[in-house]
Amino acid sequence: MSSGAGSQGAADKVNHWSRKAGLSLRPWPGRAPGGLLLRGVIQVGLAGVLIWYGLGLLRDGDISGMGDQLQALRGLVVMMVIVVAFLGISGAAKLIVGAIDLVPRKQVAGRVVSVHDRKFGDILPEFVQHWLFAKRHSGLDRRQWRHEVVLNTPDGLRQWTVRSSRVRDGLVLDEHVVLSVSPIVGYVAKVEPGRAPG
Repeated sequence: MSSGAGSQGAADKVNHWSRKAGLSLRPWPGRAPGGLLLRGVIQVGLAGVLIWYGLGLLRDGDISGMGDQLQALRGLVVMMVIVVAFLGISGAAKLIVGAIDLVPRKQVAGRVVSVHDRKFGDILPEFVQHWLFAKRHSGLDRRQWRHEVVLNTPDGLRQWTVRSSRVRDGLVLDEHVVLSVSPIVGYVAKVEPGRAPG
């Protein structure tokens, strides 16, 4: 019992820190599992074709017998195969996470505490953000926006990245709602009206 309470407290601290920092600790936060699955399939397929082609070049007898000037090409092909292998591993991770997250949904009830746009480091003062993140010549801040909802749940404050405008429209500050979310990436599939406790 005490270990569960301790782990819950640790989760609250991590969650508080990530909310303050303006980031999500979930992999591919808020992405639709079907889209993630499709991206993973495409990425793994492309990586497989490129690795097959690269290994074919390495096995080709013409390259190995052409002298020193083409050994650099061989090294380049080896680097390409390694980089593409990492991209293939990333695609496989997307495929697996998308497949696992495709069907199960968890119902989370709570009161909407915050609904607004976030980007990494937005807790910092404006001049610090500008100095760190703005491009020097254009002055534009190219950090990606993330739409975040924070609920006050029985387990404490919890946040999710919301990518659907339809779901965002159903989130009103201080209203009680029930979110239908996927367990890993935290995809918010649906929002329904909830009831206040008691």
